[in-house]
Amino acid sequence: MNMKNKNVAKNNDKALQEFMARIAEAKTLLDELQTFADDHMEYSPDDINWGHVGSAGYMVERLNELADWAFERGEHAE
Repeated sequence: MNMKNKNVAKNNDKALQEFMARIAEAKTLLDELQTFADDHMEYSPDDINWGHVGSAGYMVERLNELADWAFERGEHAE
């Protein structure tokens, strides 16, 4: 393997390591959000008002943006 190929392989290894670290971080965030949603965003059912509905809607909008990007839907469709 020549020097150029070694540098490319080394760079790819570093990129793979960083990619896997970012995926692990994303999974942690998804787990936290899952717990947050399972706990009804830490709101008591007796306290729910339209502001809470807006907060839940905000979360759904952001998640839809990510899902559209991930699955090439909406504005991310080909």
